[in-house]
Amino acid sequence: MSSPSPKRRPLSGFQRVLGAFMPKEEDFFELFQQLSDYALEAATVLKEVTDDYSRMSYALTKIDEVEHASDEVVHGIVERLNTTFVTPVMLDREDIYRLAERLDDVADHIKGVIDRFRTYDIQQPTPHCQQIADLLLQAATVLRDNMHALHTLQPGSSHYCATINELENRGDALLKEALGALFRETADARDIIKWKDIYEMMEEALDMCEDAANLVESVVVKNA
Repeated sequence: MSSPSPKRRPLSGFQRVLGAFMPKEEDFFELFQQLSDYALEAATVLKEVTDDYSRMSYALTKIDEVEHASDEVVHGIVERLNTTFVTPVMLDREDIYRLAERLDDVADHIKGVIDRFRTYDIQQPTPHCQQIADLLLQAATVLRDNMHALHTLQPGSSHYCATINELENRGDALLKEALGALFRETADARDIIKWKDIYEMMEEALDMCEDAANLVESVVVKNA
């Protein structure tokens, strides 16, 4: 007959208060996952509207919802950090702020692109615009996978970062190609200004994906 398990002592008042200020590492991981989900959702909206421009009204409404939801998660992370004594073992305070900002920047930049379609009265996306949107969707998908695996990453698990870096390099090359074609083939200076701004904003969204992935890789190496 097994002996009865010892009764757990109730937490003291101090322990209960301290526990309220000790963040659960899983909570931050879950918030990062949510941010990456919103980044991917934003990239999906952009890809959909560049493939079918008749969906512009839907895209404008949806991207506002996604960007607002992403901002709310960032605010939640900041509030959590401001009410805790310590940060999770794997992430220090600066890492958490920077990673949250970079993930949110992806959705922010994509919203900027879609808003520019409306502001600049773009009638139809160019083939280069569609190609960059495809690269951005691929990068956001890998970034989402990276964030969902963050709590299990080990040194050497750098394939996420390498893949996003490769996509960003392709984006750089495509941006140069797009700008070259723009200046060679477009006579209206206003159209040149519009598309140059849009192309560069899309490439900056790719940069934000790369920055987030690089930050995760540095955190993994730091905790090796």
